[in-house]
Formats: sequence, C-alpha cells, structure tokens
Amino acid sequence: MMSDIGIGWPMAEAPVGRVLRAGTAGFIIGCQVQQLSGPSFGCLVKAQPVDEREAIFGLIYDMNVADDPLVRRLILAESPREEVINDQRQNRLLPIEMSVLCVGYCLNGRFYHGLPPRPPLNLDPVHLCHDIPELVRFTDHLGYLRLILRAADGGVPVDQLLVAHVQDVFQLRGHDVDWAATVINEVIELLRSDYDTLVPVLEALGEALPGLADVAAVGGF
Repeated sequence: MMSDIGIGWPMAEAPVGRVLRAGTAGFIIGCQVQQLSGPSFGCLVKAQPVDEREAIFGLIYDMNVADDPLVRRLILAESPREEVINDQRQNRLLPIEMSVLCVGYCLNGRFYHGLPPRPPLNLDPVHLCHDIPELVRFTDHLGYLRLILRAADGGVPVDQLLVAHVQDVFQLRGHDVDWAATVINEVIELLRSDYDTLVPVLEALGEALPGLADVAAVGGF
C-alpha cells in the first residue's frame, strides 16, 4: 500500500542504536545501555541510511539483554560492588539487542506499507519515529496492520505488539480518538475469521485506551 504524500526528512534525534543484522522481514538493533531510555516494546522505529537507499520502518517486538563472561562471574559473587555493576552495564562486551518487524518503507518521498525491497545494512542508524508529521503520515493508512497480524508464525507476539503499538501511537498523535476508532474497526475486519485472537485483542485495547467507551461502541464490542 502506498501513500503519495512526498516528504522531506525531518531533523533526526540521536539514533537509539544501529543495525546489527537484518533480513527482508525484520532487523536487529544493537544498542548501549544508555540508549535504552527511549525505545520500548511496540514503538515505531526507522532505519535511516545515510545514502539514497530507502528508509525502513518497523516495530520493536523483542528486547534481549544477553549475558557475557563477566556477568556470569558477577552473578556468582556474593555482593558485587555497585560501582562494578554500573561499570559492567556501561561497558558491556555485548550490545543489547532489539528485534524489529518491518512494516513499511519510504522511497523517493513516498511511503509504502509492505516489506522493503532490500534490508537495511549493518551499522545503519535507527531512530525513533517521534516526528509527529511523519508519524501521522505513516499511521494514517492502516495497511501495515496486516503485516503485524501475519507475523504470528514467526514467533512475534502479535496481539500484545498490536496493543502496545496502538497505545504508543495514540499518545503521540495527541490522543486521537478518531484514529483509534478507525484502528479498532480495521482490526475487527482483519480478524473477523479469527475470533480467538480478536476477543483478547479488543479487550486489551479497551484496557490500553481508557476513556474510549464510544470507540468500543463504534467497533462493535
């Protein structure tokens, strides 16, 4: 699905990490501990290359903090000093990894909701999508929701990912009730034949978006 709206890239914030490895359906971000304050489960991120390649959008669906030999030694210590723990966290031998599900890309100023024609490259910077005009343009069209719901076979917790993403975007869009209602109706349509998934998703959305009783009525649950 394509949006015809041309864009100029906004001034980006500091990256939350860089591409560690990638495939067509998703990529892994490697980051430091001090970069963890921004990204969260379900948030929309963008792998933004420095050349003319397409920018790739995705949702964080897993965050993994692996151990290393020093961590294992500290675990066995009775009372490791606080400064030793802090030093280990700030100077980890391994990056913290965040798994991202690709849901779209931007090429020549146009958005596409679908898998990108090629994955991002190692060390491409990854940014949070907190530029509101860009976020609104990408999420106004809901074709990317299909990619989320089809990712269950890949081990992605699609129900919780969808809820976390909708909650995050709802807040970033200034509690846009009309957008939330449209999302709920789209989810109902997409999951109409999968009642076992639809019901818990709608229940979770109701809890994640308090005060939207009218939206529930519009959505039919």
